[in-house]
Amino acid sequence: LPPAHCWRGLAVAFASPWTMDGPLGELLASIESGCDNLAKLRDHLVAHEETLIKHLPQLDELLPVLHPMANSLGMIIILNCKAAAVPLSNLQAVTIFLQQCRRLLLECDPVQVQMVPTQFVAVCNKFSTVAVAIKSPLAAVRPLLVAATALQPSPSHFTPIHAEFMRMCLLSKCYSTAQPLLDQQLMQVDKDATAVTPRDLLLYHYYGGMVQIGLKRFKLAIQFFTLCFSAPTNVLNAIMVEAYKKCLLCSLIEFGESVRAPKYTALVVQRYVKSNITPYSEFSDAFAGRSISELRASLEKHGSVFEREHNFGLAKQCVEALIRFNIQRLTRTYLTLSLAHIAESAGLSGAAEAERYVTSMVAAGKISAAIDESNGMVQFTERADRFDSQNSAVDMEEKIIEAISLSRKLFNMNSQLSTDASYISRIVRERQPRWEDTG
Repeated sequence: LPPAHCWRGLAVAFASPWTMDGPLGELLASIESGCDNLAKLRDHLVAHEETLIKHLPQLDELLPVLHPMANSLGMIIILNCKAAAVPLSNLQAVTIFLQQCRRLLLECDPVQVQMVPTQFVAVCNKFSTVAVAIKSPLAAVRPLLVAATALQPSPSHFTPIHAEFMRMCLLSKCYSTAQPLLDQQLMQVDKDATAVTPRDLLLYHYYGGMVQIGLKRFKLAIQFFTLCFSAPTNVLNAIMVEAYKKCLLCSLIEFGESVRAPKYTALVVQRYVKSNITPYSEFSDAFAGRSISELRASLEKHGSVFEREHNFGLAKQCVEALIRFNIQRLTRTYLTLSLAHIAESAGLSGAAEAERYVTSMVAAGKISAAIDESNGMVQFTERADRFDSQNSAVDMEEKIIEAISLSRKLFNMNSQLSTDASYISRIVRERQPRWEDTG
């Protein structure tokens, strides 16, 4: 794309031929002529927000004249002023606002966006609220993806829009659309540059974990939920508690055991989940007993709680997971086993159901086995992969490169932290000797 200032002439050339008098006309002139000094234009627009609020009905006529790339600053300030006045009950007003925001977000100039992060985030939040209000979260997915990228000073920066984007992907079930953003290594938190808050970080990891569940990537979901509930805190947070519950169920599905909270998890969170989520604790204990009938009984007992907290689907998958884990345990003990014996040991209805599970687990690479249909016997074999193929070597090389890259990032972050003035002053205070009165 051409530089942002090159779009100004195009915006004027294709604008409507009408003119606007009064305060709005002056603001329009300043927006169209202020591209050469964006900082001065920003201060001028912020200082005249009250003027925009007083002329809200005329803003819909002003916005089409502006081009998103050349006049991002102006459009952001105008839409931010308008956002609070858009009634969610007025379908026409909501639809107009949605279209205006989409036009801005899809073509905005990152340089101008990063000059007003607070206002830009406010516009994006109202945009997603409006999309949900008209039951069209899908309309917000792509614009918010572009907006999140525009607000990032670098690809490793968190922004508040990341969380909103994940929420829209969840509501519209566009899980695969979120995958590229989920795979980014986000490590930079800069409140001044992106207006990000601790709550935004918690919501991003919570929603991100739920998207990973939708993608059936339970191991990554566990990582996201763990980052959420183990965040430093002195007070209990509902987001962290819900993340722990989902993490526990995902851990049962992926690893066959309850979640292991990191040692650095806040004490207030550890104490709460130890005594205040009894349905989940009892369900986890039933899972540990390896009895399908007991686990199903626990699911029936606490089903209403799981339903109310939107975790019933995960709990049902835990039952399926226990059946698979029970079959896997048999492969460690027996070389040959009948389908009837497998069905009895795994808590299945009969040999036919056991055959379906064994077949699906072989196809998924969970076990290595061969079924003799003539006598209903299953022979468990060793895995054929000795990790000496070219694909294995390529995978190993990719993991090594990824580990080296992560090590460099951690080294750079440690170097920046060790020279940070606030960090140094705090360490000095903590290491100062405390003189005691010996008199």
